[in-house]
Amino acid sequence: MRTPLTDREKWNGRLYIFSLLSIWMLFAFGYMTLWKFLNIDVEGVVISSKDSPSTGAPRYGTEYVIRDPDGQNRIYLAGPTDASLPRSMLVGTRISKKRWSVYYERDGRWCSFPFVFYSILLTGAIGFLGYAMYVKLTDTD
Repeated sequence: MRTPLTDREKWNGRLYIFSLLSIWMLFAFGYMTLWKFLNIDVEGVVISSKDSPSTGAPRYGTEYVIRDPDGQNRIYLAGPTDASLPRSMLVGTRISKKRWSVYYERDGRWCSFPFVFYSILLTGAIGFLGYAMYVKLTDTD
């Protein structure tokens, strides 16, 4: 017959589960979203815009051709997450996003990444992961 878990064993199991959840949150929201948004470096005018599969589909993306100030055309793909610039921008839209900035300029208006939400989420994940490590390192039993 199996013996019931002690309170300590239950607590250790919860720490393990929440540590895995924290690591997943750091990957999904930190790397896959914030890090990728911070690495975008685009400046120019949208000269072509193509939605795929179509505008209004739940998770469509947009392929832009952007003419930069040097006159070269660049392709930029905007996906359905916060990790990219907005989808379905009109042809003629002037866009400027510098690497390592959470802000971008769209037709002279400043727009922002949802930084407060992600800051709270990632701070919580880092805090809990740090707490779990502290508990495991100071465990005397």
